[in-house]
This record gives sequence, structure tokens and C-alpha cells, in this order.
Amino acid sequence: MTTRITIRKPDDWHLHVRDGAMLKAVLPFTAKHFGRAILMPNLVPPVVTTKDAIAYRERITAALPAGSTFKPLMTCYLTDDTDPDDVERGFTQGVFTGVKLYPAHATTNSAAGVTDHRKIMRVLERMEQIGMPFLMHGEDVDPEVDIFDREAMFIERYLSKWTRQFPGLRFILEHLSSKHGVDFVRSAAPQVGGTITPYHLVLTPRIGSAGGSSPTCTACPSSRRRRTARRCARPRPRARPAISSAPIPRRIRWRRRWP
Repeated sequence: MTTRITIRKPDDWHLHVRDGAMLKAVLPFTAKHFGRAILMPNLVPPVVTTKDAIAYRERITAALPAGSTFKPLMTCYLTDDTDPDDVERGFTQGVFTGVKLYPAHATTNSAAGVTDHRKIMRVLERMEQIGMPFLMHGEDVDPEVDIFDREAMFIERYLSKWTRQFPGLRFILEHLSSKHGVDFVRSAAPQVGGTITPYHLVLTPRIGSAGGSSPTCTACPSSRRRRTARRCARPRPRARPAISSAPIPRRIRWRRRWP
């Protein structure tokens, strides 16, 4: 008769641990409960090269509690000027796990992100060739697009076309926040996967209003309805859990409209 079971430490597929004092404060909580985590590169300055990622990984390792076996999985912050050769070098050397897209000015520390998607085609071509995953903050930042439609418009204008243009490239649409996003991931599997971040789905307009439009009650992409949360919560073979802890000092958070 079985008297003992062992539960393996899970992985966190989208995590921010920041840097400096914040890194030292929050990393032990992740290391205690998770075996690995895909770490976001939106620092100031961002992690844009293999050299940057190696240095950041060393700082993370130095901040781990004694005896921890936690493994950080590093990502490359995509810009208009990202060098495909450096991306490939980082991936083949085991430094980079994937490349992360932030549309410029979409979210926290995204000012250095992509301003013209035509400028990243060479990088996507190389990633397709070497089998490197493409992680995306999926928002269309066109000011004419309603904030609750940003994910849907990103899929319509960009992602749906990229999946046809790069049939061998693996896409991950992070922190799914709309029915459209969930349905697209389902329809485009296995080429497209997704991550689900619970608090992105809970922070609906009703919650934000109850909080007096507090910046602590917002998240990007924004979810319009609670039923989106219920849809995302159903079992999805191509969607993975992502805590997406995103610590920001309160004095900075209250100066911002969005996280």
C-alpha cells in the first residue's frame, strides 16, 4: 500500500523578480515553491543581449537562499535593433530560453520595446530556424484601440499573420486576458501556446471601480469580464500557469496609470 507520494516542484512560466534590493526580497518566495521560472527581462536597463542575461543570472543566483536548487530561465528583451546572431548565440549556449516581445509603452519598463514590427522579422526568421520560443505581451498599443480590445487586435493584426508567415516558430501568448485570446490559442495549437495569470483575470473594470480606480487594481492586458476568468480556468492542454508576480514600489506604482 502506498504510504507516501512526492509532488514535484512546479514551474512558473512567467515571473518578474526585478533587480537589486527588490530581487533579494522577493526571490526566496519563488525559490521555496518553484523548481524553475521563466524570468522577464524588463529591467532598467532591460536584458537585451546574451551578456546582459549572463550578468542578470549571476545576480539572481547570488540572491538565492543557501542550498536552493531553483533554476532561473532567462529571456531576451526584443527591441527594434536586436541582433539575430546574438539571440542565436545566447540560445545555443543555454543562456536564453526565449525572446520576449514588449510593444513599446504597453506596460512596465516597455519604453525600449518594439516600435515597428517590420524591424523584428529577421529575428523571428532566425528563431524559427533554431527552434527558439517567442514569448509575447500581446497588446496592440494603437491609441485608437480600446484598452479592453488590445489583445484581440494584437491577434488580428499581428499574431494571426505571423503564425502563417513563420509556420515553424513556437509562439506563447502570455497572461491570456480575453475570450478571443483563449479561443485563438486553442485553435492555433500546437504552434501557439499561452499562459494564464489569475490576477489578470480577476482585475476587471468592476474591481477597478471598487478600488477607486487605484493603480493597484489594474493589469495589462485588461480583462473586461469575469466570465473570461472562468473560460481560462477550464483545463487547457496548451495553457500553462504563470504567477507573474510583478513587484513595484508603492511610491512608483501610484505614479503610473497602468502596471
